[in-house]
Amino acid sequence: MTLKTNHLLQITGIYIFIAISGALTWTYWPSQNDLFRFGAADLVMTIVCFMFSVLKKNSSVYDAYWSVIPFYFLLLWVYLYDDKITLLHWIMITVVSIWSWRLSLNWGRSWADFSHEDWRYIKLAKDTGKFYPAVNFLGIHLFPTVLVFFGMWPLFYLFTNGISLTWMFYVGVGISLIGISLEYLADNKLFAFRNRPNQMQGEILDTGLWGIMRYPNYMGEMLFWIGVFFLGHSFGAPLFTGIGALMMCCLFVFISIPMKEKRMLERRTNYSDYQKRVPMLIPRFWRR
Repeated sequence: MTLKTNHLLQITGIYIFIAISGALTWTYWPSQNDLFRFGAADLVMTIVCFMFSVLKKNSSVYDAYWSVIPFYFLLLWVYLYDDKITLLHWIMITVVSIWSWRLSLNWGRSWADFSHEDWRYIKLAKDTGKFYPAVNFLGIHLFPTVLVFFGMWPLFYLFTNGISLTWMFYVGVGISLIGISLEYLADNKLFAFRNRPNQMQGEILDTGLWGIMRYPNYMGEMLFWIGVFFLGHSFGAPLFTGIGALMMCCLFVFISIPMKEKRMLERRTNYSDYQKRVPMLIPRFWRR
């Protein structure tokens, strides 16, 4: 058994334990409001994940949580509303499942083992010093959990309301599938680029989708969550539930991308030329 296989089995066991803690919380939580019960289970699972991150001395234990938990929500919904699920519900479940499993598998193939930790976490630990434990829980674990929970918020209405705008449902499906496709193509190209033979120092991936936008994977992720909002809104989810999709977009545009840009400028001498040639998110098809 390779080291990576051993560590993947360990982290699978960790996530099974996390799932059990969520199921127990959901079962015994005193409130009968599904939104609060899901929220409480999500919080407890995040705390358990944080405890394992501390135990393993590696905050990247949390990395798979982003894509795994929405699928866990789907399983609970199928269990709760099995007698109310229609074809439209199954379409939504399929779309979110494709996103969840694709992103999780991409994480699995790219993850080395417990010796690897996201460079952003290492930087935060260095920058915050003795305050890192609080930053670790609030910023690396709890904040993304809140984002994903709010992103999933519109979908709760699919099981409590009837369809009101069928055309908007299919618009949401289309936007989400475009986002998933963008991520799939971009991540495959990036994986192949990072594992190519005869690598040269300072090379930049600037072909395919990466040749028309600098962050096609982030663009795909934002489109997926925008599509999720449309899915929920078609079943009567209020406009304010779109806060999740808006927060996702703000995360990538104002936090993730600037951090990545700064790092790339420090590590790639020709990255500034790439910035000038290739737009950040919106392709300029009319310019070379």
